[in-house]
Amino acid sequence: MEYKVKEGERERFSWKKRGKAFVYAWQGLKCLLREEHNARIHVVAAIVAVLLGFVFEIAAWEWCALVVCIGMVIAAEAMNSAVEALADKISKEYDPLIGKAKDYGATSVTFLALASVAVGCIIFLPRIINLLR
Repeated sequence: MEYKVKEGERERFSWKKRGKAFVYAWQGLKCLLREEHNARIHVVAAIVAVLLGFVFEIAAWEWCALVVCIGMVIAAEAMNSAVEALADKISKEYDPLIGKAKDYGATSVTFLALASVAVGCIIFLPRIINLLR
C-alpha cells in the first residue's frame, strides 16, 4: 500500500520495494553496458581478471582484492555516467562548471581503473613471469 510520508515520518519497510530496487539496479546495469563504451571495456577487463584468477588459482585474499577492484571500477563508471546524463539533461550547451563535474567524474574512474591495474599486476605479473620462464 502506497502512502505519502509526512515530514519527519519514516516510510514503512517493504520487502517488495527492496526487491524493486534490485530490478532498477539491473536495468541500470543493462543500460550502462548498452550505452557506455568504457563500461564494456571495464567488464571485459574484469572477465579477463576473473579467468586469470581461476587459471592461476589465486589466494582468497587476492580474490577479495580483485572483487573489490571490479566492484569499485564498475560503480565509479556508473556514477560517472549518471553525472554525465544529469549534466546533459541540464544543458546541452557548454558550461564550464558542468565540464568540470564531468572531468571530476572521469578522473575518479581513471584513478580507480589505474589502481585496479596495479592490483592486477601485483597479483598476476609474478605468476605470468614465472610461467614464461
